Amino acid sequence: MDTVRIYIVRHGETAENRQQVMQGQLDTLLNADGERQADLVGNALRDVPFDACYSSDLQRATETARRILVHHPGVALQTDTALRERHMGDLQGRVWGRFPGPPAGLSGEARPPESPEAVVGRAMAWWSAAVAGTAASCVLVVSHGAWIGLLVQTLLKRGAVRAARGVHVGRCLNTGVSIVELPRGGGRGTLLQYGSAAHLYEAEVDAVESNADEQGLTSPGLRN
Repeated sequence: MDTVRIYIVRHGETAENRQQVMQGQLDTLLNADGERQADLVGNALRDVPFDACYSSDLQRATETARRILVHHPGVALQTDTALRERHMGDLQGRVWGRFPGPPAGLSGEARPPESPEAVVGRAMAWWSAAVAGTAASCVLVVSHGAWIGLLVQTLLKRGAVRAARGVHVGRCLNTGVSIVELPRGGGRGTLLQYGSAAHLYEAEVDAVESNADEQGLTSPGLRN
């Protein structure tokens, strides 16, 4: 069967990731660990025959993509704002847990975070336009933790893909790699891998275990 494989990679670490700052759509940069993580995932994916690449236009994602594409000089980097992280509203730039009120008060901010439904809407619109029906055979996508989790959970919930045996959606560390395989021409795809960070463990690289931008994702049927 002719198939398309999509490798979805979370960006490398930023100083804000380590400080538990809610970055949202702030245009933060990779720190030294993040640059190393991006180089490691690039090396891990060096033999994957990518023929298309899409990335969030935020610099932590584009720099990760560029470091992967060092091994794929014939592949152009295409950026799209639809791949940006969830906007965190007035909480952007603040440290998770260091603001008045309980987590449920997220929606009570003057400018609340972007809703999970809104993130899903733009992620799925992008997926339908850029991935479904693509002429490429192997696609690299570089985005953000909450965006990736919501996209994959939605694909599973809607029956667009099924999880392969033993695969489940959990944490996606910085530069974690997820793989979706789709039959060309339509049909149900398969989630082959979610958030693998084997390249980090093999190199004994310390990784941030939690993601402040995923806080408050409580929509029914999506991430909690």
